[in-house]
Amino acid sequence: MLDDMRLDEWLELFTDDATYWIPEGKDDLDPKRETSILYDDRFRMEDRVWRLVRGPAHAQIPPSRTRRMISNVEVEESEDGEVVVYSNFAIFEVRRNEQRIFAGRYEHRLRLGEDALRIRRKKAMLVNNASPLYNLTFMV
Repeated sequence: MLDDMRLDEWLELFTDDATYWIPEGKDDLDPKRETSILYDDRFRMEDRVWRLVRGPAHAQIPPSRTRRMISNVEVEESEDGEVVVYSNFAIFEVRRNEQRIFAGRYEHRLRLGEDALRIRRKKAMLVNNASPLYNLTFMV
């Protein structure tokens, strides 16, 4: 969905109390007390999607073209009854004739909703999260 810019559909996969987090520097800091590359609640996620799909996302003119590769998927149940899914990712981005590659590990915490599993938290731990990241304005 992200690579096809189906961001409204992607957003519907999340719970109302969802968070979307990209740690900075280290992978397991407290995002409420430490600096993050991105730490959005559901409201900020909706705002980000609106700007990328409909609004003035000037940093995405022209929009990035992306393709993700997901591998090494691991599923486990957590103590609170949620399902935790870990996976490795590589994201290839092309924008203004420049290609960048991002790699890391996702952690998705899923909760059973009324009709399906929903994402309560998406955490993207970038391999280069301690390095300067120029214009990271697409959804990781």
